[in-house]
Amino acid sequence: MNKSYLFSILCLISSIVFGQHTAKQYKESGIKHYRKKSYNAAIEQFSFAIELDKKMADAYIYRGIAKDALDDFTGAISDFTKAHQLDTNDVFAYIERAKSFLNLKEYEAAEHDFLKVTELSPNSRDAEEAWENLAQLKYKQKTYRTAANYFTRILKFRPSDAEVFYSRGECKFFLEDYQGVIKDCDKAVENDNDNGKAFALRAQAKIKLNDKEGACKDFYKAKKSGYKAIAPIMDQFCK
Repeated sequence: MNKSYLFSILCLISSIVFGQHTAKQYKESGIKHYRKKSYNAAIEQFSFAIELDKKMADAYIYRGIAKDALDDFTGAISDFTKAHQLDTNDVFAYIERAKSFLNLKEYEAAEHDFLKVTELSPNSRDAEEAWENLAQLKYKQKTYRTAANYFTRILKFRPSDAEVFYSRGECKFFLEDYQGVIKDCDKAVENDNDNGKAFALRAQAKIKLNDKEGACKDFYKAKKSGYKAIAPIMDQFCK
């Protein structure tokens, strides 16, 4: 078969395929496939959309999310980066790329993107999610002072969240701020009076402050709440 003729046929087929739908319709089809967890099919549809409209930033984002679902984190980052190039203020692209960086353990890059989210949209749900990811990252890295500061940021969004107070209290424990631990645990149990972890942590802070009686009271409260992990230290300390 003549090569030029074959090329013409391929171009015609491509024209027919892409002519069937608009870029928006392909994108919407991709979203439907994604919701059904048909990620490869979703990627194909988003690719068709991009072929028709290379400036469709959200198609790159959606394709990146689908790639992320298939653990293709490098491919996802490439798509999110392309979306950034088209719209430098797209908060969603930053937060999704940050998550992909986390999955690749590229922590510095992830931190940069999460902080960019908090800068671009400081009062949004995305910012809340970014601070939470940052706090957990810094805690795992044992950078407890920074982690504590990030947990404080989360409290702006969730001022009655017992788990956030507990987590910040844990950071303060490692920083040897035992009075600060007690204050955070007080807030944790105030908002969740069955929080065994908070009672146990407050007890350990009281031990450090030589308050044996107060520590044992908290140990018993922790035990009563069903927090069994504290049993060995309680048996040793509260005889």
